[in-house]
Amino acid sequence: MKYLTLFVILPVLFSQTVRAEFIFEQAFQYEIDWNYGAITLDVGDFNNDGYPDLAIPLYHYDTAGGHSNLLIMQGNADCTFDEYTTGPFCYPLGSITVNDFNNDGNSDLLIGEGWAWAMSTSLYERDTVHVFEGNGDGTFTELNTLIVENVWVTSGDLNGDGNCDLVTSDVNDGKNLNDSVLVKLGNGDFTFQPATSYNIPSGILHTAQILGDMDLDGNNDIGLISEGFSDITFLYGNGDGTFQSAEVVADHYANMAHSFLGVGDFNEDGMPDMIATGGDPMTVTSEVLIWNAAESFYEPEDSLECAGNWVEIEDFNMDGHLDAALSTYVGGYVFPGNGNGHFPSCWSSDSLLLKTSNDTYGVLSEDFDLDGDQDLIFIEDQSPHYYVRCYRNTTLTQGCAEEAENAVSSDLTFSVSPNPFSSSAVIEVSGSHSVNTSIQIFDVSGRLITELEPVTDQGDFLWDGKSSSGIEMPSGIYAVKCCSGNAVSSSMVLKLE
Repeated sequence: MKYLTLFVILPVLFSQTVRAEFIFEQAFQYEIDWNYGAITLDVGDFNNDGYPDLAIPLYHYDTAGGHSNLLIMQGNADCTFDEYTTGPFCYPLGSITVNDFNNDGNSDLLIGEGWAWAMSTSLYERDTVHVFEGNGDGTFTELNTLIVENVWVTSGDLNGDGNCDLVTSDVNDGKNLNDSVLVKLGNGDFTFQPATSYNIPSGILHTAQILGDMDLDGNNDIGLISEGFSDITFLYGNGDGTFQSAEVVADHYANMAHSFLGVGDFNEDGMPDMIATGGDPMTVTSEVLIWNAAESFYEPEDSLECAGNWVEIEDFNMDGHLDAALSTYVGGYVFPGNGNGHFPSCWSSDSLLLKTSNDTYGVLSEDFDLDGDQDLIFIEDQSPHYYVRCYRNTTLTQGCAEEAENAVSSDLTFSVSPNPFSSSAVIEVSGSHSVNTSIQIFDVSGRLITELEPVTDQGDFLWDGKSSSGIEMPSGIYAVKCCSGNAVSSSMVLKLE
């Protein structure tokens, strides 16, 4: 689950010009016991203090995760964490998804036993998902198990009923059948409806992702990468928890070990694009794929020149263009976007926003220090230990320092009311730089939803919860960006049904 802090509405001012040097600095590291490794992780607020926390399954080297621990890291709102482990467990812990599965306001965990070993083609398909109820104080109670085949698990509300649903990938190993995506709709009480299976016609499936609204019809869609000289396939959602038959939307070569899709409007034409990773150092490089409306297909526009696995898409340097954080077997990278679908080479260190030195696996972006910009967590393999490292984003610090040096200031502020909202929200702008102001609304993938016009002489704005094309946007968290000249302020707003 993507954790976003709603209670902190801090208008922030920054310079639109960011220096070429790395904008990230290492703020924290945690060394994992050498008997254990870590690949996957997810984020949520486990103790209800408003600060983002981490949950990381730990596997033991002598089995495919047969002796496992669960590492919980509680955030201190300054890019540091306090840790404790729970376990050991006599069963493997594979991929993890965090959500509120019983609608009690606490973050819960679903952890599948399925496993895909990085750097090889070994898949460990399992039929069990473990349910951990969050107690709201940072601890968890294991309730029961779900019988559903899985190599990968993820979750989200697929039918708009307010309950979290479960999506798993199933490789049908040795069954001489097509691989499939399984969807189990949630009842809001840790129980789920029977699984609906969607066949994937080509390749060997590993991950399955809820990508958001890829065809701009207001419904969540599912995407996946198949292994080998194969395809990127979408299951387009119907809005009621059912999906259309698998549709190939792009050609892409990938190894099955941890290849992912990162979604954003990279060429800023209003349509969602993708970065597709390769999953293995021997594969071709990760690709930037741009939607070709005439062909109804994604076409390669650029290459990041490194075979990555996990990918996170954010405007890290806050210049108005989406950037890409990529974990690879030769380091973690943050590539700045320029708004035309192109990114610098991974060999162009002077153009990157971050480059680490070690093999990296799971990566998460979140505002861990609550200062308004997006920080990063990388899991790094620095033999013989794994490390959890947090990199603080210094964009706002750099921007404020630059402004102070040039004696530039502004009192541009705005407020969103009500927040959360259901039908409409009023955005009131104030300050000496509030004339000629623009308001833009973005979804959590960074895609521009709409740009608002003032509705009063005082410069107030109204968002009716719809896109620029008039489509009602689903419940969720949206970013509001207020711009006036070089002054920029931003905050989050929650839309409810």
